[in-house]
Amino acid sequence: MLEERQTQIQNPIWQYKLKIQRFVMFIASIAFTAAVFLQVVTRYLFNYSVFGIEEFASFAGIIMYFIGAAYATHERSHISASLVDTILGEGRITAGVHTFTRFLAALLTIYILFALWDLLVFTERMNTKSTELRVPMIFIYGTMFVGLVLTAFYFLLETYDSLRATISHTSTEETDK
Repeated sequence: MLEERQTQIQNPIWQYKLKIQRFVMFIASIAFTAAVFLQVVTRYLFNYSVFGIEEFASFAGIIMYFIGAAYATHERSHISASLVDTILGEGRITAGVHTFTRFLAALLTIYILFALWDLLVFTERMNTKSTELRVPMIFIYGTMFVGLVLTAFYFLLETYDSLRATISHTSTEETDK
């Protein structure tokens, strides 16, 4: 269904959003790798620690993780267990179970979004900054929020596609072809 849906989504805004996600993941991956490499080299070769490098690597890792999780959900390459497929095989029951699990994933992501929103509001009121680099934490938590919004959106799309497959009595795998 992903390939089918991707060909149907010709909206330039949708394509631009995906390009931005890939670009952010690429930059965050490079920054994270470079920071960790720099810290290892300076610490073990020169017996010197670069100030704030661990914090920077943590921030790059957070950005990479949350935007990457959203993109993996869009690609439908997120972690999932297919035990139901093995036990029940193809059919309406399996499609219904998939619909339920995807809805549950969306619901849990939305629940976490509400908690993260409270953290964003608190961080903004308190003007919280990071310990070493003094980066406003609203940027880091904001990235987490954006990643979770996108993840919830993609889970809802998956739920919709799975619900359609359940109603039409075909499995999601059959509609992928």
